[in-house]
Amino acid sequence: MMLNRRRISRLLVMAVGGIICACVCSAAMISSASPPSSTIQAPAGAGAQDPTLAAEDGKLQSEFLADLVLDKGQAVSAGPKGANRVVVPITGGSFEGPRLKGTVVGPAGDWILLRPDGSSVLDIRVLLQTDDGEKIYVTCRGIAYALPDGALFARILPVFETTAPKYAWLNSVVAVGVYRPTPGKVAYRIYRIL
Repeated sequence: MMLNRRRISRLLVMAVGGIICACVCSAAMISSASPPSSTIQAPAGAGAQDPTLAAEDGKLQSEFLADLVLDKGQAVSAGPKGANRVVVPITGGSFEGPRLKGTVVGPAGDWILLRPDGSSVLDIRVLLQTDDGEKIYVTCRGIAYALPDGALFARILPVFETTAPKYAWLNSVVAVGVYRPTPGKVAYRIYRIL
């Protein structure tokens, strides 16, 4: 039987495919036979709980990070006619949790996109100052909408940025903020996802 380039290529593809399949199957059998382990290490100061242990039971776990309370200014419609963009300045506020506390110093605001279905895409950006003078920049994307009873439902996903060594652990935090009704304010209880 004569082997040409096309037949050789086909044989090589089949051989490589068989090797890959065997490797994947072996890896799957090994991982199902032994408990999962992680080689990723949490950054220094990231907290006492090991995130690899938190998800072993398959359930999402969290811990309280901080309450964020924002003072809002007058909303302004922005963008071209019919764009449904609203900008809400944030004029101040505060945050407090077990490991951090301080005030919202700005610049800050929420660039809201109102959707035709009645929901809103939130785009919050705030500058925080801790009680010990450090700065933390926070951006939050989120969704808000009115429930049938008229109450507001909102969730945000804060991302933290800081160069302060004491608060550098925040740079690796995955968090969710849950809206809490507070008269005259916009407030979120923020949870760190473990």
